[in-house]
Amino acid sequence: MGLNNIIERFQKWDNKKKIAAILLLVGAISTIVLLISWATTPPYSVLFSNLQQEDAGLIIQKLQEMKVPFKARPEGILVPADRVYELRLQLAGMGLPQGGGVGYEIFDRTGLSTTEFVQKVNYKRALQGELARTIRSLREVKDCRIHLSIPEKSIFTTEEERPKASVLLKLLPGRRLTQKQVEGIVHLVASSVNGLETGDVTVVDQSGNILTTKEDEIAMLSNSQIEYQRNLERDIERRVVGILEPVVGKEKVRAKASVTVDFTRKEETLEQYDPDGQVVRSQQNSLEQKITPTNSGVPGVKSNLPGKRASKKGSTGGIRKKTEVLNYEISKVVSHVVRPTGTLKRLTLAVIVDGNYHKDEKTGKSVFEPRSAEELKKYEEIVKKAVGFSAERGDAIQVLSLPFKQTSTPAEVEAAGGFDYERYIIPAIRYGTITLLALLAFLFFIRPLIKQLSVKPVPVRVTATGGQAPTPEIEGGKIQRAITQEEKKDEVIEWARQHPEQAALLIKQWVEEEES
Repeated sequence: MGLNNIIERFQKWDNKKKIAAILLLVGAISTIVLLISWATTPPYSVLFSNLQQEDAGLIIQKLQEMKVPFKARPEGILVPADRVYELRLQLAGMGLPQGGGVGYEIFDRTGLSTTEFVQKVNYKRALQGELARTIRSLREVKDCRIHLSIPEKSIFTTEEERPKASVLLKLLPGRRLTQKQVEGIVHLVASSVNGLETGDVTVVDQSGNILTTKEDEIAMLSNSQIEYQRNLERDIERRVVGILEPVVGKEKVRAKASVTVDFTRKEETLEQYDPDGQVVRSQQNSLEQKITPTNSGVPGVKSNLPGKRASKKGSTGGIRKKTEVLNYEISKVVSHVVRPTGTLKRLTLAVIVDGNYHKDEKTGKSVFEPRSAEELKKYEEIVKKAVGFSAERGDAIQVLSLPFKQTSTPAEVEAAGGFDYERYIIPAIRYGTITLLALLAFLFFIRPLIKQLSVKPVPVRVTATGGQAPTPEIEGGKIQRAITQEEKKDEVIEWARQHPEQAALLIKQWVEEEES
């Protein structure tokens, strides 16, 4: 059937059918065009999210200058996925995003006529902006504002006022900061401002809740102790599972540890003396002696005769004085010992090992077979060596073999692997949807339209009464059967309903022809 024939058939339709056919054709073509456009449009990915209005405006302006297609959405600025990393590098080279607010780049626009007061104000604004940008880099923080109160120094005052800071945080929905993160923000701000103490920094969230409440030191210590104890237990459990899994198989061992930790802090100061280790510290000697002896006697013969001794008379004279002082230092050792906290006092450990499975030939079911006592004994010895078992502390370790609930067979576990969902599934869904919609459009829009245009109208001829009646082609006394016989039949019935008198004349003519 040629195009002219289709046009001829179309012209013979009434206005209602023509309008319906045109609408169907336009709808089918529009659907196909939209599907092709959707399929050929590159996917968009987030270029930047959680941007400040200033940064968003500058980035959009740069994208327009670069003639890059983009979409501004509440979740951020979207660009073609294949150009995300390229555009990020290009915008980073332009200093975007700046992080919102004003930073040290404010000094790039200062002039020669800028006064000292303006310089101080700009420095304060720049410091506030840079601190806010740094705090916004936290995952939980959506926006941040900082107010600094820095008093001016004066030589006429003896007591200077201390600087203070206030931090307002706008957190993402469903997010909250831990106490350590709040302390980190406080120390960050205090370390960035000269003379600012951590106690003069206040952190508030968008709901007005003060996040820098001074908790009791004992309560804070208790939280850290609990965290330390749990980390120690988890470390022991990981060591046990890590050493037994290569032996018994993956996902076939479970361990649970419970530890008792001594958090008592002890400080001792010891002084030890060694009496045998004497050392002379100081020595002082003083000796003074002045003696002038005088001899006296009777001179003459008597004193010179042998055997005779003259009597001695006179003074012995002189001064003799002796002083000696020795100071000894006794050896002394002074030691200050601080006993570490977090000492392990006792360890209890429970280990469950899955057994072996074999198939029962009669029932065909998997039957559990526990591990032997010798195997469990070996496993227990390995675990004791791995966790540093000490009988003196009263440690207790038990290893049991129990059946694990089978969620999947080993073959299924090995067969299960990583699958690149985005690479295969999403394109398959996209093009599968396009194919399905195109097929539906062809079946319900295009095909019925082609059938309507392809139906041959029943030939009519002028009867003796001047009316027109359809005259089917006769070949060998039989009505010629075409491929669209049902459509022709429906067309003839419809025509007979609309023209009953002409249909009656036609049937009468057929009867007369048969009789003759």
